[in-house]
Amino acid sequence: MNRTDIINSLISKFGYNSYLEIGVKNPKKNFDLILVNNKDGVDPNWKASPANGHKFEMTSDIFFDGLDKDNKYDLIFIDGLHHSEQIDKDIINSLGHLNQNGTIVLHDCNPTTKIMQRRPRISGQWTGDGWESVFKLRCSRSDLNIFVIDVDFGCGIIRRGKQEVYIIDNNIENYLNWEYFNRNRKKILNLISMGEYKEWLIN
Repeated sequence: MNRTDIINSLISKFGYNSYLEIGVKNPKKNFDLILVNNKDGVDPNWKASPANGHKFEMTSDIFFDGLDKDNKYDLIFIDGLHHSEQIDKDIINSLGHLNQNGTIVLHDCNPTTKIMQRRPRISGQWTGDGWESVFKLRCSRSDLNIFVIDVDFGCGIIRRGKQEVYIIDNNIENYLNWEYFNRNRKKILNLISMGEYKEWLIN
């Protein structure tokens, strides 16, 4: 399974009808493959027009600034600029436009090597530091249910619900380093296997 399979499995599980993708770039790689009736895609630099759905050629900040407050989505996929500061904003904006039983999927939040999360990008396989965004939510938002599926460099699932917050005893900035993350990634990300995800799907 990859990110497309994860998204489509969530659409099937919950009967979703509306979808927003942040960071489309090439719609053939994911956007065109999403099996839902109503699709919006946002990217400042599209490589092609989508086979179906609506194309918004702009940054996610501009898109959300112009979006009516009552416009809600069932599923929002975040795969835009892989810098934690931007991902933080995309998550907060997405939560404001997510239906009550909706899901946010966050791509590339489980880098396997240190170089993959470095900035500026110096690796062919690059995830950026989106794991930091997950970590911050895991430490602060008891009103969310967050886990990461260990597939496709980490597909994070964010839903309203509840979770035990990750306890730290100092400023979180002191923990945002590769060495700490690599030692504690399973707990930080609430990382689950594909088998565990498939069990979650049927429950």
